[in-house]
Amino acid sequence: MHPPIILFDFDGVILTQKALELAGLIFLRNDFYKWRNAEKLRPIDLALLFEKSDSERFVKFYKNIHKNYKTYIPSRTRRDLFLARFGKKYRKLEKLHAKLKPGICNVLMELRSKEIPLGIISNTQKKRMNYFKKRFELDKYFTIILSRNDLPYHKPNPYPIIKALKYIKEERNYNKIEKSDVYFIGDIPSDIICAKSAGIKSIAVLSGHGTKNELLNEDPDYVVERIIDILELPPFKKFLFY
Repeated sequence: MHPPIILFDFDGVILTQKALELAGLIFLRNDFYKWRNAEKLRPIDLALLFEKSDSERFVKFYKNIHKNYKTYIPSRTRRDLFLARFGKKYRKLEKLHAKLKPGICNVLMELRSKEIPLGIISNTQKKRMNYFKKRFELDKYFTIILSRNDLPYHKPNPYPIIKALKYIKEERNYNKIEKSDVYFIGDIPSDIICAKSAGIKSIAVLSGHGTKNELLNEDPDYVVERIIDILELPPFKKFLFY
């Protein structure tokens, strides 16, 4: 037997999304791009499309940008300019406004005090993850931190979870990992799909990037409004207070 194992997504779960929202809002308000079909597009949705387009190879990134934004920015020239400007603006805003989610440090310290293994699984670039790992001293909380560059396959593929559990099993010298006592906390549908594909429990956080309806459509095992609310979930509460 082992204590609960808790894996976290990073953006929107550990890290706030304020910089993404600000960048999205700034560009949506800019009439230069001649926005179309954007009436129901949230600033965060605009920014997430940029993240979704991300690739280590610029040619693929460039193609993804044109594919994902064509509906909203009909002009190819303006999409090129959007590509050049959005990333620069977002990176600047992120360094100014990026913060950990309110209360998350207390949650992590409480869990660590009970020897509960914690991990991060993110689709973000390793360079960016390393920046935040150092800035917020994340190594003192997490047994393993995986970024997209550490993995051949990315969420929603279950491989990142399988790799994280293999590492935790060896690091903690567990005889066996009980998947019924492993939890992945995410804020978008692909996180819930990833957990289900790996055969572990899923926890949806409603205060991140995803909408409530799209998260509930994936039928997560647990739903919390804020990340700090996970301490009140039965599998963790009974372990922490008994």
